[in-house]
Amino acid sequence: MPFKNVLLIGCGLIGCSLTLALKETKEVKLIHGYDLNDKNLEDALEIGAIDKKTNLDDVSPYDLIILATPVEEVIHSLNNIIPRLTKDTLITDVGSTKFEIIKTVESFENPNVNFIGGHPMAGSEKSGPVYAQKDLFKGKPYILIKSKCCSSNYFENFKNLIEKIGTHIIEMDAKTHDEIVSVTSHLPQVVAFYLVKTLQTFQENNPDYIKLIGSGFKDTTRIAKSDPNMWLSIFKLNKDNIINALDKFEEEIEEFKIKLENDLYNELLIELENISKFRSSID
Repeated sequence: MPFKNVLLIGCGLIGCSLTLALKETKEVKLIHGYDLNDKNLEDALEIGAIDKKTNLDDVSPYDLIILATPVEEVIHSLNNIIPRLTKDTLITDVGSTKFEIIKTVESFENPNVNFIGGHPMAGSEKSGPVYAQKDLFKGKPYILIKSKCCSSNYFENFKNLIEKIGTHIIEMDAKTHDEIVSVTSHLPQVVAFYLVKTLQTFQENNPDYIKLIGSGFKDTTRIAKSDPNMWLSIFKLNKDNIINALDKFEEEIEEFKIKLENDLYNELLIELENISKFRSSID
């Protein structure tokens, strides 16, 4: 089935980048946009990410609804939208956590909803539609999670659509997704935030710390400029997995500290060489 009539809820960087990419495929006809922030809506219109502004009074006309808000708001939107669907509609999201979202969807018995959890593994520390890019997802992983209430036909059609924007599709279950991204995405964000907090603490007694910031610190902490509200929502919904990841990270840091305290430089060198080799292999 074609996804001609689309509703984007949340006109930020990710949502607008996705609709710009979908427009390039020529598979969508009309994109309506909704956002609580009027400036986001105006900017989304100006860059062509949406064609019309709308409200959520009537969700029945849409073939595809994209939820591109913080993950807690995704759950709120699902609770609002699903009971009011009157025809088969595909709903997807772009959030960084999936388990609680899928659980919310599967708690409904509405036969008209087809939900696919989506997570494009791309983004920026910048926010807002003015930073949207139509090729943001090109060559990047895009995780798709089929809910129990999604027909195979809808799933395959949406998968084909997303492949046309140049992504690398990865299918998995919600629980596995949240466990993995707690390490590959959420842990780095926590570390970046608190590296900056550590610098902030030191510089309070000596402002020269700010003068000696190198490119390594800037590169490592670039994502600490990301929207704190969005990340707090992610931390809350994936709390247990993030705590597990932090526990392991703390163990690794403590082992490094012990080696350093005891002058175990040969052991430390071997470990650092293995780490460096593994990191190079990722690229």
